[in-house]
Amino acid sequence: MTEEHAENAIRLLDIVYDLYGGGKGYPTKGLPFTVNQAGTVDLHEDLVNELRKEGNEDLLGWAQDNIQSLFE
Repeated sequence: MTEEHAENAIRLLDIVYDLYGGGKGYPTKGLPFTVNQAGTVDLHEDLVNELRKEGNEDLLGWAQDNIQSLFE
């Protein structure tokens, strides 16, 4: 794991925790993404909205590619 990968993972998990952690829905509402039958990851709308904010936009594509492995 590269340093950049580790930093992105920490940033993304912090965002996920802020949205879903501490009794805000996870795990009762499930994960902040789904994987369709083709194996494509679909991020939940509220997570996408957070990742589109200034300072987070660099994580959007990275999250699409890597979020599933963070929750395995």
